[in-house]
Amino acid sequence: MRGLRLNVGDVFSIPIDATRVGVGQIAATYGNDAYFFAVFDAVFSDSTLIDLEQAVGERVTLLALSLDAKLAVGDWTLIGHRPVSDRMPLPAYKEQVGGPGRIDVVDYSGQRRRLAQGRESVLLPNRKFVAPIRLEKALRAMHGLEPWTEAYSELVPNEATTTEYLFR
Repeated sequence: MRGLRLNVGDVFSIPIDATRVGVGQIAATYGNDAYFFAVFDAVFSDSTLIDLEQAVGERVTLLALSLDAKLAVGDWTLIGHRPVSDRMPLPAYKEQVGGPGRIDVVDYSGQRRRLAQGRESVLLPNRKFVAPIRLEKALRAMHGLEPWTEAYSELVPNEATTTEYLFR
């Protein structure tokens, strides 16, 4: 799909198996061409009958910073657009600043930061990009079609490490 224009709020289907699809949404952007993909706890057996309101109202089961490869080649299909929930569990990260003695907490966008306090420097992950196929495989694993690996656990949102929680 050459020239695919993606926007925050775009909703897409992700194949789980031959008959079922999951639903994801572009929850936010990072930089010029990276996206936070949220995958919801919603499964539909007919991709043409997806209830977008229901889907994006479900709990977010997977969330990752990734690139648009699966959307660009058409493996994931754009199916609509909905506002992103203000409860979206967008992550915060840690970043080393200068030498090893300074760790900052940085919001999902990279725009807000503050000095890490207490155990935040241990609890927070470093920002990393995940291949979109990992999200798809994690979704399949959640439905028993592939083995669950520890790498997939990193994709499960943690309320204690969200931007909202750490920047209130």
